[in-house]
Amino acid sequence: MKNIPNILTGARILLIPLFVYLVTLDNMIGAGLVLIISGLTDFLDGRLARRFGWVTSLGKVLDPIADKLTQMAVSVCFIIKLQKFWGFFAFLIIKELVMLIFGGWLIKKGVKLDGAQWFGKVNTFVFYGVMIAISLIPMQSDFIIPLLITAVACSVFSILMYIPEFIRCFRKIDKEDVLVNMEKP
Repeated sequence: MKNIPNILTGARILLIPLFVYLVTLDNMIGAGLVLIISGLTDFLDGRLARRFGWVTSLGKVLDPIADKLTQMAVSVCFIIKLQKFWGFFAFLIIKELVMLIFGGWLIKKGVKLDGAQWFGKVNTFVFYGVMIAISLIPMQSDFIIPLLITAVACSVFSILMYIPEFIRCFRKIDKEDVLVNMEKP
């Protein structure tokens, strides 16, 4: 039972190629439905893990990776589909890449991550909502821009909120490096 959230996270990762495939077929309704399922599994895996104490070390690593991969794949697909809005999607990709690389580096350094923060969850929720809307609703560019601005603004807010966490992690790493270096003869 403890692995149910990890199975849901794995399913979310497996939905990524299906989403990409449906977008390449121009089946935006299908792609939007895949995003809805992906968003629901994201919500459900976290909810189950916290509610029933099924949080695992694997889940703490796999869930944010699934989020980042999903968000980057969706953004790349939409760069191709909606080329005149490439800047919005490129920003979202760069932000997710930086978060993924930084998170991996922290884990490699042995820093224990606290898990998802509320503003990261809000950012993910807004991202899914905006991308589902873009997938499902045939729209003109004047409707897409406010949605994309909302997604980017939420991402910027999330970055700003994570800065104190990043600083705390850097200080922790610096202190540990100083202690290790002081112990060396």
